[in-house]
Amino acid sequence: MIWGRINNGIKKFEKENNMKKVKIGFVGMGHRGIHLADLYHTHIKDCQVVALCEWIKPLLEDGATRLGDPAIKTYTDYSTMIKEADLDAVGVFSDADTQADLVCEALYAGKHVTCEVPLTFTIEDCWKVVLAVEKTGLKFQLSEQTRYWPQIRAWRKMVSEGKLGKILFVEGQYFHNCDGLYWQNPVTGVFYKNSELKEGLNVRKTWRNGMPPIIYLPHELSPLLSILDDRVVRVSCMSTRPKSYCLENVDMPDFEAAIMYTEKDTVMRLACSFTVPRYYHGHWYHIWGTKGVVESNRAAKDKMRMWLADSMKESDNPQDMEWKFDPDDLPKEAIGSGHGNADYFPAASFIESIINDTTPPMDVYESVETAAPAILASISAEQNGKCLEVPDFRPGAKRKVGCEPK
Repeated sequence: MIWGRINNGIKKFEKENNMKKVKIGFVGMGHRGIHLADLYHTHIKDCQVVALCEWIKPLLEDGATRLGDPAIKTYTDYSTMIKEADLDAVGVFSDADTQADLVCEALYAGKHVTCEVPLTFTIEDCWKVVLAVEKTGLKFQLSEQTRYWPQIRAWRKMVSEGKLGKILFVEGQYFHNCDGLYWQNPVTGVFYKNSELKEGLNVRKTWRNGMPPIIYLPHELSPLLSILDDRVVRVSCMSTRPKSYCLENVDMPDFEAAIMYTEKDTVMRLACSFTVPRYYHGHWYHIWGTKGVVESNRAAKDKMRMWLADSMKESDNPQDMEWKFDPDDLPKEAIGSGHGNADYFPAASFIESIINDTTPPMDVYESVETAAPAILASISAEQNGKCLEVPDFRPGAKRKVGCEPK
């Protein structure tokens, strides 16, 4: 099992290096940042959280209180933390539209980096991060967890073994009403729902308010592309109007839907919405091959389903399925880590890659391959669905490691 391999590698490192731990600091103490900092502090044995950074002081205090370790240093300035704290690695869990610069600053300062999703809003930033990783030779991993869900892991195995045949069509969607995350008091860090806005209230738009929803696709592209072992090469997208019908004062489309085409000749349909009431389960995935079909549940009480040509008739209804973690493949540290026990795995993998000097499972290339198609989809929507080419970020005959794209 993969986690047995990780644990064996960590134990070997501990024996050879006198129980040395990876020292890590975090920037961004919003809800997600505090959760992930606490996850590393309490669930990942082979690292030591030594610093926290947040420019909104009440959030920084909340983070320090949550971790409860007076030895952890706190900073309101990121550059100061990078220079002064004794760090091996940094977790960047800040505003998505600006965090690429924080990632690069840490890399060029000699720190390994893990980063929250989405990576960035621009293709230029994708290249900045790729080049920073290539030039420094340091580890980078996107903290994307849905690729570790049991059904995703089961489908990846089925596809690799050919049980679904040639994959022709896949779908993924993420519908989640995020009212309550679009407005924030810049002094206290408190968030407000749209209905709570009133004259004189000190609020600012968050990075989510104005974000094209299709940009938030890592939780769909990451698992699906990992199953396909593929990358997107062309994309087209359509959108509702730039201003929400559902939430007044929220400057983002209610729906965006993209059609994508992959290098290995698969068509993908992906959709996002973060303003509509959520009837669906949130995330939904569907894979259609020449020999079978699998799909996840659309609603909480719905069932996952599978149909296989080798063992079922075309007239047969799909078989109800319940894919779960194998007990031997779910470390006790993962239980309760969040997102169906999946938050543990990106964190454990990142630390393992540093300890064993290996490539993280979701390295910089897989990270930008989830970011770039979504970014270009948002641009396509602005251009009435124009089909756009996705750059190949991996080095090869046309580009050497560390060199700018031509």
